[in-house]
Amino acid sequence: MEGTGYKNREEMVYKVLKKEILDLELKPGQLIRENEICERFSVSRTPVRDALRLLQEQGFVKTVPYKGIYVTLLSLSNIKQMIYMRVAVETMVLRDFMKIVTPMMMERIRYEIRRQQAVIQEPDFKPEQFYRMDAEMHSIWFEETKKQKLWEIIQAQQLHYTRFRMMDFVTETDFPRIIKEHEAMFQKIQQKDIEGLEQVLKEHLYFSMKRMRYQIDVEYRDYFEEEPEEGKFDI
Repeated sequence: MEGTGYKNREEMVYKVLKKEILDLELKPGQLIRENEICERFSVSRTPVRDALRLLQEQGFVKTVPYKGIYVTLLSLSNIKQMIYMRVAVETMVLRDFMKIVTPMMMERIRYEIRRQQAVIQEPDFKPEQFYRMDAEMHSIWFEETKKQKLWEIIQAQQLHYTRFRMMDFVTETDFPRIIKEHEAMFQKIQQKDIEGLEQVLKEHLYFSMKRMRYQIDVEYRDYFEEEPEEGKFDI
């Protein structure tokens, strides 16, 4: 029983810290102190160290000799490649989806857009809510074309891309614009306009990189690994 309890404590610390890193509650480059985590969770050092070891193996934190454990920085190069991959993969999935789309599938998309419109009106609206709704809508065409594994692979790229997307939503103020892009995608699917849909999708997925150029270069500069200036924002 003691072993089970220890494993549960380790898993609890790991899951909470991982979520906080992905949700940017723990910032890229932030120092993590073992003592504070032990006090916060009322656990000994052993489960905390094992949780941090697992996070380090997955790339969420790193140990800097003689300094401590830090949340890893974001890689702009990795993020750009992920967006490139997502545009390529999602374009092909949407081509397949358009061949099989039914009125019921269209209603699923319409319903998700309505949910997005409703949530941004709530007084206690949090950007992470919209982030998860956005993902739920995009997952529809992967699910309906039996390509859930591809979606899982995209979603698993958490270390850089998911944190960047969360940063995007945290700094975004024009959520109606995102919803309009979703509505434009809906219309292109309805019209069977694959070329128009691909263009809307590409602009939709790349917009955050363009919109956040100033934040990346100035406000959140310390959140990112050093990148060569040449081609930094080429997309």
